[in-house]
Amino acid sequence: MNKRVCIIQPVMKQYRIPFFTTLAALLASEGIELQVVYGTPWAQENRRNDHAELPPPLGLRVESRMLGGRLLWIPIARPWMAADLVVVEHANKNLLNFLLTALSLMGLKKVAYWGHGRDRQVDPNSGGERLKRRSLHWTNWWFAYTTDAACYVAEQGFDPARITVVQNAIDTAELRAQLAAVADPARVHWRAELGWPSDSRIAVYCGSLYENKRLDWLMEAAEQVHARYPEFRLLIAGGGPMSQQVESFARGRDWVHYAGPKFGQEKAELLSLAEMCLNPGLVGLGILDAFCARLPLLTTNLLQHGPEIEYLEPGKNGLIVPPCATAFADAIESLLNDPAKLAAMRVEAEASSHRYSIEAMAENFAAGVTQCLDQS
Repeated sequence: MNKRVCIIQPVMKQYRIPFFTTLAALLASEGIELQVVYGTPWAQENRRNDHAELPPPLGLRVESRMLGGRLLWIPIARPWMAADLVVVEHANKNLLNFLLTALSLMGLKKVAYWGHGRDRQVDPNSGGERLKRRSLHWTNWWFAYTTDAACYVAEQGFDPARITVVQNAIDTAELRAQLAAVADPARVHWRAELGWPSDSRIAVYCGSLYENKRLDWLMEAAEQVHARYPEFRLLIAGGGPMSQQVESFARGRDWVHYAGPKFGQEKAELLSLAEMCLNPGLVGLGILDAFCARLPLLTTNLLQHGPEIEYLEPGKNGLIVPPCATAFADAIESLLNDPAKLAAMRVEAEASSHRYSIEAMAENFAAGVTQCLDQS
């Protein structure tokens, strides 16, 4: 009889679809059946406009509820009750986690956590983070996003032999193929649509639009750079709670264009116009979008970055500068002034994209699943 694994996600992100389909195929080859249960986006989450449907039977969408704006309830029982292993996001907001981990501690259900181990965006001494440090032990296995996340979990006393480093990624192969398919006529079309001359120096921001991305620094720095480099242009793609502020900033500035959320081939075409990727705030998986497009990523040394910030090698495939708009503007100008350095960093960025892939992530995850299931 096949073993069963149930992965529970708060919502289904568009970028996760290739991972789950690849993982399902790998597990099926080992005689393991996968089902992914996911909830509906709540109001704030829905504004990011980056969700998708994972087709059944692999995917099962349920009507979840966000209670009081802080606690998530996913009303589903049969899939995880029938599963030999349940994988859940390590997050205080997930009410179901407390039931599952209680069953795990009693030896009634094998449960694994998937995540960062900590929330870098909050005070480490807050009540929520103290609970996360305690609860990270309430599981049979850990799927850590990155090596740094795995080290953190191990430092808290969790057995390293029961930690799998996933190397969190997007479908870099698909994005590289989409970028390779962008021909010169498409770039000419976009420049004509934007009204930007062929000698424009274009930088791009591509990602969610919310406060932790420090879009205020992005806009202030862009103003400083354009004042000294009239050929500088800023292209912003994404959606989220700050869409209106970004749209307002772009309005009346012919050197700024807000494209809204973009995916697939259209996103590839926009990325292909740029020379560098800008994100002064929280860096997450979007770093791989930049690398696939041969774009060094420029950011600041905030403490709130996602674990994927460890993919950035300062001076090689990107830059990290002090957290302020002026330093960020200076970093942009340093690359505009040094074409040779920019070209070398673009080569390194592309090389970095090959180190992280959906295929490698799925293989890492599948190996961890089989190890966990084999463990007595």
